[in-house]
Amino acid sequence: MKIFICAFAVLSFLFMGEGAVGRAETPETKHIVLVGASIGYAWDFGALPNRIDAKGYTFEFVGEYVFDKSKALNEILTRNPKPYAVILKECSTYFPGKFEEQKELMQTWTEALQKNGIIPILATVVPVTSPRFFTLQYVKNLIKYLPIGKIPIERRQSYVAEFNDWVRKYADEKGLAVLDLEGTLRRSDADRRLKPELTSGDGMHLNQDAYSLLDKIVIPTVIKSAAMHQDQTKIALQ
Repeated sequence: MKIFICAFAVLSFLFMGEGAVGRAETPETKHIVLVGASIGYAWDFGALPNRIDAKGYTFEFVGEYVFDKSKALNEILTRNPKPYAVILKECSTYFPGKFEEQKELMQTWTEALQKNGIIPILATVVPVTSPRFFTLQYVKNLIKYLPIGKIPIERRQSYVAEFNDWVRKYADEKGLAVLDLEGTLRRSDADRRLKPELTSGDGMHLNQDAYSLLDKIVIPTVIKSAAMHQDQTKIALQ
């Protein structure tokens, strides 16, 4: 019995020691949350460290499958501890929409995150493109957009581009970094449609090659966001 008690005491000490080390390291780990919809879900954002060198970071995806991400943001703001940064990402599915309301929501979320000490990172919307002619997906899209009120993909792209222009302008005014999904995936500066080789087939959703490109811009954007946040903090203290 004495041997058992001694062994239990040693194991308890070791376990508590390991727990203490884990807690001591936690503040050094920056937790990044991506708030989005279907494209964000397919990105498998939580598994990002398995694909790239992301030491010191953890990642999480929170899905909200409407443009208004207020519910998801409110849940994140009540957390303890709070995440280091939140990426605000919208999908092309929600365009065209009520543009002024969309902008107001994005501004409200940004300000709420900042007030709670969380770095907001605005993402541009992934561009779209029409599926290749005479493919099965092309025919499906023709049928899908026949009803009155449906917006063909090529027309949707102009609204996406307009919103992305606003996101870049607003971020610049507020001194925020942008996770530029559009800039990474579009054909060129002049032709802002999605590169055809990066779609999963429907012209809106992405394939694995596209996600591999997006993986590469996450850490640099987070680092840039942190630097800009520090600069703003210094200015505020002067």
